[in-house]
Order: sequence, then structure tokens, then C-alpha cells
Amino acid sequence: MTARSARAQRWLPYLIAGASGFLVAFIAMAILLLPGGGAEPLEVQVPTVVGLSYPDAERRLAAAGLVATMGRERPAPDAPKNTVLAQVPAAGETADRGSAVILDVSEGAERATIPSLSGLSRDDAARVLTDAGLALGDVTEQPSDTARGTVLASSPAAGFTVPRGSRIALTVSAGPPEIGLPDVIGRDLNTARGLLEQLGLQLAPLEYDSTSTLPAGTVVAQTPAAGSTVTGGSLITLRIVGRP
Repeated sequence: MTARSARAQRWLPYLIAGASGFLVAFIAMAILLLPGGGAEPLEVQVPTVVGLSYPDAERRLAAAGLVATMGRERPAPDAPKNTVLAQVPAAGETADRGSAVILDVSEGAERATIPSLSGLSRDDAARVLTDAGLALGDVTEQPSDTARGTVLASSPAAGFTVPRGSRIALTVSAGPPEIGLPDVIGRDLNTARGLLEQLGLQLAPLEYDSTSTLPAGTVVAQTPAAGSTVTGGSLITLRIVGRP
């Protein structure tokens, strides 16, 4: 064996070890750097999904390698229905890839049924609304034959369900409408009665004037006087020529 061959044989193990080390390092780098190379981590960081809709939260968790699981539904007046209110594990914690993240979601505002209010006074209606978890809203008046302040209708109407705490508008009676009393003096009784009844007024017991020379049944006086303002249903007293 020549001296050169001996030297080659002496360095051969070192050359093989070096080449092997290089090859191992190259393969490891290729596994880490090539697309799709390397095993996925066993644990992942949980992203924040509170405030998202449940479908959006599902997508964000799936992208992180986790699975959304529906937790509790609970009332939340300020959060639309299906908005995520809480998550377990919390955002920033680590979890096993493929594990579940439990999401509590909003069922929207708690609901209340509008009670029947018609025929109540305004104050009584306000108390009934409070007991039902609702509040008195705008109140408008409308002429009506019912007593002033009596509830005529609500908006929304009785029986509807609305978010708890909603304000319910009321329409209440302003009392009978006001009417300008016409002048019926000089008319015969039947004509005067017909005119007054068309206006929603009523006749009080008649008074008589036996001294007048006008035809019998002619109206010679009225109370209240013509031009006075009265409400529907008011009693009007007429004095006519004749005797009882």
C-alpha cells in the first residue's frame, strides 16, 4: 500500500461522518422549510372570538385548528342574537389541536308580552307596564267619548312580544270633542232636536213659555247660549212655546 492510499484510508471515516451529518442537516432543513413540510404542532394558541357572530367564530377557530362547540344561550340586551359572549378556553391560552372551544352566545334581549291596557287610566297603565318589565313611552291624546286620560290603545298592541325594557306608546282619551253650540232659537222643536242630536248633543227636559205669541213648539231660548263651546254628549236645555 502506498503512502497516499494509507492517508486516504485514514481520512475516509471522517469524510463519511461529515457527509452524513451534512445530509441529515439538509434533510431536516428541507422538512422545516419546504411547503407542507414538518409535522403540525400538537398545541395551538386559542384566538379571540368574543364579539363575533357564531359562524364567524367557527371559521376563525377552524383556521387555528380548533372546533367551535355551542355552549349556553343567555339574554344580552346589547348583543345581537348569536353573538359570542364568552369562550372557554380563553383567548391566548394553548389547547390541543382539534380540541373544542366552548362558546356562549347571545339569545338577544329578553322578551316581554305587552299587557292589555285599554280602559285603564294613564297612571294605572304605567304601573302595569312596569310590572311587565316594560316602560311608558310617548302619550298622545285623542278626542273620545270616554273619560279624559283613559287608555284607548297601545303601540305595539296588547299581545305582541318586544324586548324587555321597551317603551310602549299610549293613546289616551282627551275627553269628548268640543263643539260650537249652534243657534236654534226660532226653529221648531223637531228641527232643533235633530240638529243638536246630529252634533252628538242631548236634550235636557224641556222648559215651556206659555206667554209667547209664536207658534207652539217654537224654540224661544237655549242654555248654554249659541256660540258656547260644549263637549259631545252635553245636555242642552231648550225653552219652547206652549205648555207641558
